Amino acid sequence: MVASNAQWDKDCKIDRVIDKLLKHIMDEKPTTARQCIQLLPIIAEHKPNLKDKIVSALLKAEPQKHKESMQKLLFNDIEKSLELIANKQSGK
Repeated sequence: MVASNAQWDKDCKIDRVIDKLLKHIMDEKPTTARQCIQLLPIIAEHKPNLKDKIVSALLKAEPQKHKESMQKLLFNDIEKSLELIANKQSGK
């Protein structure tokens, strides 16, 4: 829901909660972590001032802390999100 509303966040409400949101990258529930990771490029697109913070959090994530069966999915999600963020920045 946060990502869906990023484009209309003129009051910078997301800016005030971004740290809490980014903690979900490593949520104990891998499904929650995956959903968070997959939506971060939308926030980065509409809130470019938060892009560096988002990228930094993704790069610091440690998917290996999850069950082995989820690690590859999380790594792939992180990789794809970083790629999407980079492509939006370069105008691709």
